[in-house]
Amino acid sequence: MGKNYIPCIESFLDFSSVNSITPGYCTPIKKFPIDKIKFNKKYLSYPNPVLKESVDWIVNDFHHEGWEPIFLNPKKYLIDGQHRLAAAKRMGLKYIDIVIIDEKASPKPKKTKRKMLEESFEEIGIKIKTKKQGSYENNSLF
Repeated sequence: MGKNYIPCIESFLDFSSVNSITPGYCTPIKKFPIDKIKFNKKYLSYPNPVLKESVDWIVNDFHHEGWEPIFLNPKKYLIDGQHRLAAAKRMGLKYIDIVIIDEKASPKPKKTKRKMLEESFEEIGIKIKTKKQGSYENNSLF
């Protein structure tokens, strides 16, 4: 191919919906140096062997639309994408797009229905008070 980097399609790096629920769970990084990727079979999500036929297919029938990032843990160990990584190395690439998966990231606490209702009313200028908060104001409910 004669290149040292082939970027994946932008939509493959969009994890905004996941990160809106669990901030920091997925961190996409473009053009990560392949030689910085660590390997230990115990970290793989699916520790299946790298099949020459699968790597051949990726290299010989390369389609940019299917070029996805590989996934690493925060310590830069490969957790998914061993065939894509092997294909990238065979193609002579020096860089690849990655996504860091941080399984220690915590989900945002779920909002109660009351909190969502309060926020909706606050957006239109109505402040909600509970009886425990004391007196009512002209612009408050409950």
